[in-house]
Amino acid sequence: MGKHEIPKIEGEVRDRVGTRYAARLRAQHRLPGVIYGHKQDTVHVSFEARQFIDLLQRKAHVMEVVYDSRAESCLVKAVQWDYLGTHIVHVDLARVDLKERVTTDVMLELHGEAVGLKETGAMLEHPYTTIPVECEAGNIPQSVHADISELEVGKPLIVADVEIPEGVTCTLSPKTVLASITIVAVVAEEEPEASEELEAESAEPEIISARKEEQGEVEAEAKAKKE
Repeated sequence: MGKHEIPKIEGEVRDRVGTRYAARLRAQHRLPGVIYGHKQDTVHVSFEARQFIDLLQRKAHVMEVVYDSRAESCLVKAVQWDYLGTHIVHVDLARVDLKERVTTDVMLELHGEAVGLKETGAMLEHPYTTIPVECEAGNIPQSVHADISELEVGKPLIVADVEIPEGVTCTLSPKTVLASITIVAVVAEEEPEASEELEAESAEPEIISARKEEQGEVEAEAKAKKE
């Protein structure tokens, strides 16, 4: 799906809202959602769950929602998951004009094998899996790609190094670090030398034995005096 292709999806207007009715819809494999914005009334809708999830997996940000004999271009604003984070339970869509500028998050995809990872203890850190961008609603890229093949220790990948598609602006600071390589030092614990342990073990019995012999001599001498 190209970045200019706006996929279509059919929705059905919901006459009833609330937790109970939303649960019934999900049991019927339908995904509850809401459409709002552009100073128009909010509309509660539902979608065929598998179709909507498929569009999300294809990284669609804008959809043409067809419902009640009308069609509206909508931006996916929020996706709500269940408490386990495994199933989508609700979606929020905002009406948009394809020419208006919007801000949304897109996937950041790293490609290549960083040369710095060949060093002992090297580890790749990438704090951003998505980055915020601003562009026309009809020009939102599916993702932003970054080549990390030349990434070395001490030379992080920053926003300014990434090629952003034409007409798209990343709203992060140009100096924001997107990926870096660090060295994890492994410190081995020092163990006492075997000779020291043996010396410590053998020293104590010798001292005890010496004390016993000394005590025996004193007792023998005292006994001789009494006799």
